[in-house]
Amino acid sequence: MAQGYIESPADLGRVVAAVRRENGLSQDALAERLGVSQRYLSELERGRAKVFDARFISVLGQLGIRLMVETE
Repeated sequence: MAQGYIESPADLGRVVAAVRRENGLSQDALAERLGVSQRYLSELERGRAKVFDARFISVLGQLGIRLMVETE
């Protein structure tokens, strides 16, 4: 398990890509498993802000990635 700050969609995309690779999955295999297109997953992993939507949150949950908010 890793910890760190998410400061941009690109940061979150890198987390998704890392978890995918840790699980030995290609983008195609994971996209099929999650019911999204490979293109969507690719854009998500590259941090394209336009894909940050309810589907993105669903993908995170299915990968076991939980977002946490902390205020100062």
